[in-house]
Amino acid sequence: MATLNVAMVSTRRNVWEGEASLVVLRTLDGEVGIMPGHSPLMGMLADGPILIRPVEGEDLRAYIHEGFCTVDGNRVIVLAEWLELATEIDVRQAEQELEEARKQGTESEVRKQEGRLQVAVGPRH
Repeated sequence: MATLNVAMVSTRRNVWEGEASLVVLRTLDGEVGIMPGHSPLMGMLADGPILIRPVEGEDLRAYIHEGFCTVDGNRVIVLAEWLELATEIDVRQAEQELEEARKQGTESEVRKQEGRLQVAVGPRH
């Protein structure tokens, strides 16, 4: 079975690397699902969530701010100014940062903090 070799890198560190069967991310043109055999792609990423379905283990969620991705063969590289895994986001701190952004009235910061919080708490059913 073919898999994707995925690397997520921020300006500060290598965030995650491994084998996956699916990567879902949001480009400036819309949401893209990448599976093994995907055609080559290079795109700017919109701020927002990323979903990775590792070959082994549970789904991995992350939040990206200012980045781009490349897909070449079965290699997916996500490069970002700022990227954090859902497990690294402190929900209480994210709630405080969202409240602070709302007080300051910066729409882009509010959206960023809302996105981080959504990634941290996971999908709601």
